[in-house]
Amino acid sequence: MDRIDVLANGRPASHLAVRYEAPERLAGPKAPLCILYLHGLGSVQNGEKAEFFRHAALSAGYAFCSFDFQGHGASGGGLHEITLSRNLADVELVWQYLAGHGHARICLLGSSMGGGTALWFSALHPERVVAGLHIAPALELERGLLAWAGTERARIWQETGTIHFVNELVATDLGWGLIEDLRIHPVEELRSRYRTPTLLLQGKLDTQVSWKSVVDFATHCPYKEIDLHLFADGDHRLTDRKERLWELMQEFLYGRGLI
Repeated sequence: MDRIDVLANGRPASHLAVRYEAPERLAGPKAPLCILYLHGLGSVQNGEKAEFFRHAALSAGYAFCSFDFQGHGASGGGLHEITLSRNLADVELVWQYLAGHGHARICLLGSSMGGGTALWFSALHPERVVAGLHIAPALELERGLLAWAGTERARIWQETGTIHFVNELVATDLGWGLIEDLRIHPVEELRSRYRTPTLLLQGKLDTQVSWKSVVDFATHCPYKEIDLHLFADGDHRLTDRKERLWELMQEFLYGRGLI
């Protein structure tokens, strides 16, 4: 596990825990494709899906990298201060780290919040990302959080600046700054800027990310190299069909000449 310092005013203020592995054998004559995994809110880089994809990628001859967002796992920082902008800054630091390992262009593999972050990073830096492979990307996180809170609690959240959030993975305070930051990243702008070949994988029984929001993004994005696979009986995490997810990812990358 490597450590990347997060600087503030030129001094280390936090850090990211990063795990990078190169394959023992290459998938082809070119430098190995590097897959960067981005986990979801409250999750960590060594969760069940991440470890499955790490093993599958390395076995297939790709490099694989993962890290804990600030406020998660072995990284520093607090979850209370999380924003999309901070997540994007974390990905930027890890991209610089990977560029130093010879991977200036990477494949992003995101889950939930990590998928939403990955979509935005790709939109802002299309020259750095060769493809996106995203499971239940959180495209409407602001709407989802406000719906979870309800009108009255959302009002109190805004007034006090904090709300206590609980889901199946985490119990934490969240700052109102998260909502304010999401509002300067509207999905309409994301759609208009997006230019990366992408596979979206979504369950229709997902109770955390609306499958309709994912379909809407794929359907109305002006960029047309976006494939979508819906699982009629799939939940949010899709952990029970990891092997099928990997098969679809491999087919997608192969079809675009990336492997």
